[in-house]
Amino acid sequence: MAKFDCELFGHFVYGPELTYNDLLAREAELVDAIHAALDASGGEHIDFSPTGDALRVQCVFAHHEEAAFHTACAAVAPLLRGDVQGRMLFVDKGLDLLHLYLLADGRWRESGLRLPAAREGMATHAQKDPALAVVPTTTPKPGARRRKSEPKPKR
Repeated sequence: MAKFDCELFGHFVYGPELTYNDLLAREAELVDAIHAALDASGGEHIDFSPTGDALRVQCVFAHHEEAAFHTACAAVAPLLRGDVQGRMLFVDKGLDLLHLYLLADGRWRESGLRLPAAREGMATHAQKDPALAVVPTTTPKPGARRRKSEPKPKR
């Protein structure tokens, strides 16, 4: 049994109005506050990666629990003023459910997506939702089976 069933990927983007020194100060403030919020929500192995104009964060949770995500967002959102905005994506490691949170101007919004099983998604949802469309590749991958209607690849 897996110890951590959920992973968070966060991305916080700094506004262009921040000077270099202001950005460094905001980044230090955000790292401390986001770390505290995630830790208090049950996040573990919290890792930050500054990229210059953004801050990435990644951590794991024992369970995919929406209440914990709401607690984290409620703690982080007030820190995001006009000069910083963010997104936090919580991924159930069974790939059944995604929770996306948009954070800006002291507020947050939630969106969830339940992912279908592979065959179900290919048969049912591909025609209804372009976001779930299966895009064929031009050449089958090595070891992949071709459909009988497909011509053999040229060598």
